[in-house]
Amino acid sequence: MRKLALAALCLVACAAGDDTKEGSRGSCEFGGTLTMCPQAQRTPQDACWRLVDCGAIPLHDDGDQNSRDWDNCVDEIGSYTEERRDLIMSCIAISTCDELRAGHCIRFGAPR
Repeated sequence: MRKLALAALCLVACAAGDDTKEGSRGSCEFGGTLTMCPQAQRTPQDACWRLVDCGAIPLHDDGDQNSRDWDNCVDEIGSYTEERRDLIMSCIAISTCDELRAGHCIRFGAPR
């Protein structure tokens, strides 16, 4: 019985959750003044990190050089005109993770 109580105490202590970082899935999953959260950065690198954080793209894909991973994402966003690049980065910055996993922001870059 004593071992069971000790195990339960250790489990509760380890699961306190005070050492976690919310990131893209937390209460500030999208920025804006209405949510009192800071605006996300508007660079291709930061936009692609947000896609990685949300599980929309992998950090690195060794299997296919043409798949959309972080490196290819940065290259792709950087290849668009300034207007399209700004539109895509703004869309990524304000979208929820569910919306990003659906891929709706990248379609704004289709015609180059």
